[in-house]
Amino acid sequence: MEIRNLEPADLAAVAEVERIAWGDGAASPDTIKTRADVFPDGSIVAVEDDRIVGYAAAQLTAQISTKSWAEQTDHGEIRGSHVPGGRLAYGVSMSALPGISGEGVARYVIGHYTDIFLGTGRCSALCLGSRLPGFSRWSARDENSGDLGEYVLPTPDGRVRDPELRLYAKNGFNVLWELPEYFPDPASCAHGARIVRTHIEQRQVAHPQAGFVTKKVRRRD
Repeated sequence: MEIRNLEPADLAAVAEVERIAWGDGAASPDTIKTRADVFPDGSIVAVEDDRIVGYAAAQLTAQISTKSWAEQTDHGEIRGSHVPGGRLAYGVSMSALPGISGEGVARYVIGHYTDIFLGTGRCSALCLGSRLPGFSRWSARDENSGDLGEYVLPTPDGRVRDPELRLYAKNGFNVLWELPEYFPDPASCAHGARIVRTHIEQRQVAHPQAGFVTKKVRRRD
């Protein structure tokens, strides 16, 4: 799989990837173009067999916050939220075609961002808000507390409850905190988790099936 910067000729194919992956919540061609115009390095595509199978966008920011996705990314447009010279690379969007390993696309995308942002010293961290697509089902079970903070933490034996958090854990991310009302995803009950990767090399962890270390840091709203 090849990762390269988005080019103008890619817009139609990327818009179709977004439509298939996100439905009514997909970024429009205008939004995709705006992201690339504002911050070309952050807009990338995943190509396999000469076909665009994935897309991701990122911006730079100056601080980690508890803001919602819409607030953090200027409703996905990034015109009012991208901070040139910001030391944090913030994930705005990532999508992949069905039948293509989303985990594979994520690994290549994260590897690319790690190389160009952390590997060059341009940024001190990669951060984003992860969806929690397992939370609705977990919280509906009588035996579970339904507490969002508990859900984003590993279990006592080191397991990560959420499938999307597990994906990011495998790629070197740690949980900072839960994000109530982060993104309008029904399976997540609109919630999310702020996650961060600060190291270039993926570190070995005590629980390979988990990977998260929840950090206590000062929030900056």
